[in-house]
Amino acid sequence: MGRTTSESDLADALAAAVRGRFLLRRYDRWIYRRLRPFIGQRVLEVGCGLGNFTPFLLDRELVVAIDLSQEYCAAVAERFNGAPNLIVQRHDITADPRPLLLYNFDTVVCFNVLEHIADDLAALRNIYRVLRPGGALVLLVPALPALYGSLDAAIGHWRRYRRQELMDKATQVHFTPEKCFYINLLAALGWLVSGKLLRLRITPSLQLRFFDLLVPFCACLEALYPPPAGLSLVLIARK
Repeated sequence: MGRTTSESDLADALAAAVRGRFLLRRYDRWIYRRLRPFIGQRVLEVGCGLGNFTPFLLDRELVVAIDLSQEYCAAVAERFNGAPNLIVQRHDITADPRPLLLYNFDTVVCFNVLEHIADDLAALRNIYRVLRPGGALVLLVPALPALYGSLDAAIGHWRRYRRQELMDKATQVHFTPEKCFYINLLAALGWLVSGKLLRLRITPSLQLRFFDLLVPFCACLEALYPPPAGLSLVLIARK
């Protein structure tokens, strides 16, 4: 696996993916409700993008939102201008983590970012370093390598993760995994059709809107019957 697209193709696909994210309001709220119990008061958001999840965190004591893209950082800073507990910085999580140590984070959230990083172990090591003892990593990544297809390649995914693989990587950098579970089984079927069978490079907007309408049904169903597989994996790990 790995990225084979050109830089221009990748930029176009990422731009389309960002636009698509704004069609998934119900989905974002569902994910946040699932993960909220594990999020503390001093939070590092790794890979904030255009700030789809950032507003859910603004009731915390401190949120430091980082991203590789200066343009995304500027957009998030402007979007939430005036939020007294938000700091936005351009930072590479695989680079020297010492500038982040002063914030004494009790939580790092990393949603749909790790799969974009070639050296994911370096990212996990630095996340471990910036957390205070007892702090939590709240991680969301794409699941099931068998689902890897044209959609993944188009938006720069290096990989999709197996459950045991993800826990092993966390353990390798000294985290203690507490929970690891699949989420969003229905969307996995849509991803399979679009990315493996039809080999699309952009998820159709109509498909995203339809899925977002189904989120309440998916949330209720998965609360009653935790899925054996899904589009994404959630890992909660402790330092």
